[in-house]
Amino acid sequence: MFCFVILHYKTANDTIECVESIKALQSPCQIVIVDNFSDNGSIEIIEDRYGEANNIHILKNSQNLGFASGNNIGYKYARETLHSDFIAVSNNDIIVDSPDFIDYVVNYYFSKQQYHILGPDIESLVDGKHQNPMEDGTLEIKQVSREIRRYQVLYCLSKLRIYDCLKGSREQNGIKKDSFVKEIIPNIQLHGSFMVFSPAFIEKEEFAFRPGTFLYMEESILYKYCQKNGYKCTYNPTVKVYHKEDSSTNSLFKADKGKREFVFKNMIQSLKVYRKVLQGYE
Repeated sequence: MFCFVILHYKTANDTIECVESIKALQSPCQIVIVDNFSDNGSIEIIEDRYGEANNIHILKNSQNLGFASGNNIGYKYARETLHSDFIAVSNNDIIVDSPDFIDYVVNYYFSKQQYHILGPDIESLVDGKHQNPMEDGTLEIKQVSREIRRYQVLYCLSKLRIYDCLKGSREQNGIKKDSFVKEIIPNIQLHGSFMVFSPAFIEKEEFAFRPGTFLYMEESILYKYCQKNGYKCTYNPTVKVYHKEDSSTNSLFKADKGKREFVFKNMIQSLKVYRKVLQGYE
């Protein structure tokens, strides 16, 4: 059983395009759409289009749970209700471009190299850059604490409306490789917009992403968690997806001030969760 989990928030056209790309795959699968409390009528559009489909399941959260918890709702349903062997967790602004995607990742797991999490080539439709694999941005505990203090200062400066008067630091949400990486690479950090969780991971783990964050750094936290538990994160460019990038977030925050304060606030929370993983509390 192969299942795709799609986290939906407000952008119906993106979710429809994502679902249609999955439906075009050669092998059958289940699809779980998790609505993160959209209030703009978009989930009703999704329900009207897919509500009668036997292999599409629509879950509606009563509040916006953010990236990690929203995806974990779908992952748990796929794991415990559908008893899925493989679970691909996807942003709704992803387009799957490999017709044999399911057959390949399943056969690769059983016949070539077992992995806990697999990441495909992810090409941005915004700038054409390749987002997998990510460079290891591992921070030590002291560095994490400094970053928390930095974002706290930036958040306060923005609230006081003096941020725009200053030049210098800007938020950094991870470091991405720009060019296409051709070789398969095990034990490397993967981009969070699309990940495949294998039976080796699903059997042991109740959550796809570590709880406690709303948005940002989820892949860094997960990678550090996997390192501590001996889980293999493998980049495999044989399969490919396209990423539109940030459509849901951008639909919320048109103004620079609102978006940057959203970033600062949630980076602080994510860094605190990351620090707990480093300390062995997660």
